[in-house]
Amino acid sequence: MNKIPCSIGILTLNSGDTLRRCLDSVKDFAEIIICDGNSTDNTLDIAREYGAKIVKQYDSDEPNLRCVKDKANVRQRNMDAASYDWYFFMDSDDALSRGIIEEIRKIATDPAPPFLVYRMPTRLFLDGKEIKHEASYPSYQTRLINRKINPYFKGKIHDRLEFDRKKYNVGELKNFYDFHWPKERVENFWKYQKMYANWESDIMEPGGPLWPFIYWCIYRRLRIIAGYLYRIPKMYLLYGFKNSMPPRIQLLTLLQHFYILYLLTKKQILYVRDKRV
Repeated sequence: MNKIPCSIGILTLNSGDTLRRCLDSVKDFAEIIICDGNSTDNTLDIAREYGAKIVKQYDSDEPNLRCVKDKANVRQRNMDAASYDWYFFMDSDDALSRGIIEEIRKIATDPAPPFLVYRMPTRLFLDGKEIKHEASYPSYQTRLINRKINPYFKGKIHDRLEFDRKKYNVGELKNFYDFHWPKERVENFWKYQKMYANWESDIMEPGGPLWPFIYWCIYRRLRIIAGYLYRIPKMYLLYGFKNSMPPRIQLLTLLQHFYILYLLTKKQILYVRDKRV
């Protein structure tokens, strides 16, 4: 069968434990681009084994460079290295199902596709177990795009694709993007949540008019919290616990938003105090 005329962009950093599964799932694509942070494990050996194009996240030979606060720029470098118009980005610990691969094949080989950008639903696998119900479901992400519409990445930690939304409508894929969380992440979930919360706080610049801070950092975060407080009990009442997100993980997800709200508010208060001194 012919290769799918679409580039797959993957960020890696010491991803040897999961990369083979990821690359096995995308071997039908014409181009795989590994954007690596100078891994010191066998990540690059596996990438070469699958014939992937390898680019560096940064113009540096320093080992183990993390891009956690610079995701958009690194994603952009990955996309800029693509040879095909159609581009799909993913993470090295995730994998694509056969269903989504065939959906992308149909779109990428269509001479007149109905859309040039697509979003898709997401689902979680915890240590191999599919989570069918979670308080944020249905959650959608834009991951497939045609580079002819001049897309770009935005967001230092939680990166996303941007484009002229007034000009280009977004299509919707039927199959899921699968997030795979290993056992280690599940067991140390609060460590990961707290780490990401602190990264978000680190990139927040205090100062400026008070109203934008109130709206973006307080009001919108409180809306997220209120949504979880409503959807979490509703989810367990409707679906029970068997195939739902484990209560510990779900409640820690909620706690992370309280923690982010605390960190951002504290940072703003300290800034105002120091400015007055």
